[in-house]
Amino acid sequence: MKRIINTTILYILFVLVQISFYGCNNMTKSTATQSENKHASNSIDLSNMIMLGDTTFAGYQVSLWTPDSLTNKFESLYLRLEDGKGNPINDQEVNYEITMDMGMMSHGGPYDALVNKGNGIFQADMVFIMANMKDMGRGWLFKTLLKGKDKTDTLTFALPVQQATIPRTIATGTTTDDRVFVSCLIPNEVESGKHNIEFALHKMDKETFTNLDGYTIAVEPFMPAMKHGSPENKDAESKGNGRYSGLVNFTMSGDWVIKVKLLKNGETVSQDSLVYPIKIK
Repeated sequence: MKRIINTTILYILFVLVQISFYGCNNMTKSTATQSENKHASNSIDLSNMIMLGDTTFAGYQVSLWTPDSLTNKFESLYLRLEDGKGNPINDQEVNYEITMDMGMMSHGGPYDALVNKGNGIFQADMVFIMANMKDMGRGWLFKTLLKGKDKTDTLTFALPVQQATIPRTIATGTTTDDRVFVSCLIPNEVESGKHNIEFALHKMDKETFTNLDGYTIAVEPFMPAMKHGSPENKDAESKGNGRYSGLVNFTMSGDWVIKVKLLKNGETVSQDSLVYPIKIK
């Protein structure tokens, strides 16, 4: 617990220093192309999700959904558009932005372009680099941008982003790209055996968060209580757009950690300890 608290304090201090240094009193923007929505055929079921908010605007019913409570890590949210009769709307040009409102200043975070999942549902992937802070502004905001004929309307949803008890997004210095946010996308609990493991890498560069490719992410599952690791793991390789995929093998149930290093040309370039705890059932 002490380690988690210390890590949280370091995150907050780092973000505040970055904001102060770059003068980010305006929203930090992502490099994702929001106007070119991608399309996917697999449908999304919202029936077991949590609705973060809904509103009616200009004949549209707009709602925002999350699979689980939000914490400071990589998250996927789902935006639904319907007409006044509850019919899905798929042809509306819609984009979004995320902003961390801290009162006296604001900043953004990494986020990807919307993905059209069909049935009026759009997926939004983002990384919350810190949790909301009590008595400091409105916290994280999801700004839905609906483009009309002559103007673009903005609908804002407040996001209840809490502090993660198990770290999944960790910032590290590097010898190549300064500060990098490393998000591990594996769940907090999985069954024993082999599992695909994915990461998202982002760099804060003045007023943008850029996806980072060209690294190799070395993964080492380790069980502290038994003082052993596991065989047949595969380092995570770049898939493009800041995403990486590898393989981890958990040979027995219990508490494990995944030790991570960022590599370029076979050399370690990450400067901080990257450790992701995980429960194996």
